[in-house]
Amino acid sequence: MTKDGLLDLIQCADIIHYHNRWKRSRILTELGMGPPNKPSLIQIHSPRYDTERFDEEAESGVPLAIIAQYHVREWPELQFIVPNVVDITEIVPADTTPHSLPIISFAPSNCTGKGWNNKGYSVVAPVLKRMKMSQQITFQLIVNTPYDLMMSLKSQADIGIDEVVTGSYHLSSLEYLALGVPCFANLDDKTERVLKDITGCVELPWIKSTPSQFAGHIKSIVAGNRWLRDKKISTARIWMEKYWNPSVLVRKYLDVYRKL
Repeated sequence: MTKDGLLDLIQCADIIHYHNRWKRSRILTELGMGPPNKPSLIQIHSPRYDTERFDEEAESGVPLAIIAQYHVREWPELQFIVPNVVDITEIVPADTTPHSLPIISFAPSNCTGKGWNNKGYSVVAPVLKRMKMSQQITFQLIVNTPYDLMMSLKSQADIGIDEVVTGSYHLSSLEYLALGVPCFANLDDKTERVLKDITGCVELPWIKSTPSQFAGHIKSIVAGNRWLRDKKISTARIWMEKYWNPSVLVRKYLDVYRKL
């Protein structure tokens, strides 16, 4: 947008919803202006270890919301927890048949992350590489790939891997599930409680696994032919349509806006 267009948008807005930053918002900096005097919300999407930035946001007096992932541990004092929305209306599962050599897909946003940014590459990749070498699977590693191509590749997978290290989940697994692809993640008790509170569901669609369990779990699933496409659609995609649909999740944000 042009600067004039952004200024008009800010002027007309009833609420200003910030992403991570407030005073140092990139758009406000480019416009050469401070935060508008309007009801506002800062939504935290990144780890808290960047204390120089987030301490300033936490002390700003502007209400903060966190996404319903590992952030609930880093920001226990916050009142608002919101879902990381994926527009499943724009994500269409591929109409494919199961592969004779199942495609196991892993799309870490980084391979060297630490702490909550650890996507488990050092745990997952060696297992899948050995299975590929023994001709049990096709290992699909997706890195440094444009979004549209990444989603096309993910849609062909028989099983997706988010990460099995931290006890959380990431956007990657929401994309796999929206595509109808069953996905591994190491969801701990706190993560499960947050997800169930947000959605109101009783059961979650992820395949749970810890680092020590992962090799045995993935081998058992592959050997037992439990990657069939109809099973994917009946669990992953239908769960997303019911519990992670934007038309449902937007109500969580509206509830927050009404309290500002």
